[in-house]
Amino acid sequence: MNLPGSVDGVLEVTTFAAAGSRKWLLIEVPHGATRKGDYDAVVSKLKSTLPDELDHFFFVNTDIGAPEGAAWLGKTLSAQGINVVVARCLIPRTFIDTNRVIRSGGTGEAGVVVDGLTPAVPGYIDSPDDATWLTAQHARYHQAVHAAYQEVCRGADGLALQLHSYSPRSVSIEKTDGNIVTALHAAYVPEVYAKWPERPPVDVISALADGSFRAAPKLVDAVLAAYVADGIAAKENGTYHLHPVAMGYEYARAYPDQVVCVELNRGLVADPFVPFGVSPISEAKVAKLVAPLGRALAAALA
Repeated sequence: MNLPGSVDGVLEVTTFAAAGSRKWLLIEVPHGATRKGDYDAVVSKLKSTLPDELDHFFFVNTDIGAPEGAAWLGKTLSAQGINVVVARCLIPRTFIDTNRVIRSGGTGEAGVVVDGLTPAVPGYIDSPDDATWLTAQHARYHQAVHAAYQEVCRGADGLALQLHSYSPRSVSIEKTDGNIVTALHAAYVPEVYAKWPERPPVDVISALADGSFRAAPKLVDAVLAAYVADGIAAKENGTYHLHPVAMGYEYARAYPDQVVCVELNRGLVADPFVPFGVSPISEAKVAKLVAPLGRALAAALA
């Protein structure tokens, strides 16, 4: 299989090989830039006037636990005869979101949240040079990831998982502009934070809000059943739906029977969850939350 390699500063590709196997799983982690070093590497290249303590937004809005979950699945499933390739984005969504579609006419209205989804480019990116550079990194990422989807999903022996994590509660922020850090600090005041709706332990994001498309129905049903068997209250589209502004939807439409998108609750993989700083990740908690997913994927590839 002719898979793309890592792209410096953009994409980290790790392959967990199962010798002699024709079974393949691609795990895309589009919000995989979870380390402070990933954040610092991009900040050092920007000219924009960034909000003070912007790293607080980074820590609260990056998919901690998802890279660890992908690695656990890679090690576990490769031991069961499935080749697993993990594509981990290295560009923090704090600056440009690689799970957003960027149209030829631009990135849309910068900073505006649409249907609960943060924008491709936040409002505080105020340098045209930064926007141009970030858009180019977005393109470099998808050039490689698109090729990976093609390689893995063009045959019947290939599946793809889009793995994310989300905050334990649905915190409502309307704009990602220069006031984002202040807004987040206010939203996470304990007595305020306790009022935000709790999110499911696991959410399978499978369908458009209007019901016109549902990705990989048999696979989605198998994933949900696996979580039920383990007593984990997984939901389907409990927090989000697929959305035309998301690149995950683009890939799901391209391979409608082979792509599944899963959100893990950060509060159930962190030990503990730290909103505005580094959250230690529990390997045991990660394993518990992704093990049912792994069983469902292995069965689908059997």
